[in-house]
Amino acid sequence: MRRGTWADEPDRLLRASDHGVIAALALVELGVPESTVYRRCRDGGPWQLLAPGIVALHNGEPSVRQLEVAALLHGGPDALLTGLSAVRHHGLRRGPELTRVHILVPQSRQVRSVGHIVVERTERMPRAVLRDGLPVAPLARAVLDAVRRLKDTEEIASLLAEPVQRRMLFVEHLRQELDAGCRKGSATPRLVLRAVADGVRSAAEFTAREWWLAHPDLPQARFNARVLDEHGRFVAIVDVLVEELGFAWEIDSVEAHFATPEQVDSTARRRRALTGIGLHVLGTRPVQVRSDSAGTHQDVLDALAVAAMLPPPRAVFPRDLPESA
Repeated sequence: MRRGTWADEPDRLLRASDHGVIAALALVELGVPESTVYRRCRDGGPWQLLAPGIVALHNGEPSVRQLEVAALLHGGPDALLTGLSAVRHHGLRRGPELTRVHILVPQSRQVRSVGHIVVERTERMPRAVLRDGLPVAPLARAVLDAVRRLKDTEEIASLLAEPVQRRMLFVEHLRQELDAGCRKGSATPRLVLRAVADGVRSAAEFTAREWWLAHPDLPQARFNARVLDEHGRFVAIVDVLVEELGFAWEIDSVEAHFATPEQVDSTARRRRALTGIGLHVLGTRPVQVRSDSAGTHQDVLDALAVAAMLPPPRAVFPRDLPESA
C-alpha cells in the first residue's frame, strides 16, 4: 500500500506542529516540498510566516501562544521566554499590554530580533522554568527584563510591586537580579525598588509617594499606612497618611471612565469607612497628578487645612509593617 503524503493527510502536519506553528525545515522532513511551503505562505495563501522559516498553518490572526511558539522556534533549542511574556505565564496581571515577544538566547547564538520577536543574547542564561508547557525565565529575571525596557514609571512600579504584594518574591530577590544584570535601563527600576522596600505595593501608591516627597512644603506623612478603628478593627490601607491631622490622600487606582460599577461601589464604601471614623479623605485621579501638579498641590493644601479644623479621628495608626492591600 502506498504511504500517504502530506497532501493526503493534512491533519498530520497539524499534529506535528505546536498549536499550528512549525518550522519550515520540519515541514520538508514531513514530505512537503520546500517550494510548496513558501508558495503557500505568499499573500493570500493558506499559510503564513511568523518569523523567517517559521510557519503558521493558517492565514488568520495568530494567537499570543502561536507568536510565543514562533519566537522560541526562531531562537533555537535553548531559547526561553522572558519579559512580559514570561511574567504572564508566571501569573502576574499588571503591566502594559504585550505587543512583542521577548526571548533570551545564549550569547554565542547568532539570532536577531525580527518582527514581533525581541531577541536578547546573554551570557547570564538562566535555567528555564516550565510554565503552560513553555520554557520561561525565572520570575525575578522575567520581571527585571521587562521593566528595563519600559519608560513609564507607573508601569515599572506596577510590575515590580505585584510579585512582592502577592508574596511571590521578596524585594531582595529583585534587587539581586537588578544588580546582577546590565546597568542599562536600571535607574528607574532601582528608584522604584526603594519605594517598594518602603511598603509601596501599587503604581498608585508609588505616584502618591513620589509626588508628596517632591513637595517639601507638605507635612511629614506615612505611605501605605494601615488604619484601624478605635477598637482595633482593620479599616483600610491608605496611600498617604498625615497622622497628626487625621488626613488621608488616595490616588484612585482606576480612572473614573474605566471603573466598573463594583469598583465605584468599593471606593465609595472605603471612603465612607474612613470618614466614618473621623478621617478627612481626599481622592485624586492619577491623570490629575500627572497633568495638573499645581492644581493637585492646591487641592492637597486645602484638604490639609480642613483636616486641621476637624476633631481628632477615632482611629489607630499602627507602626508595624502594613498588610498587603
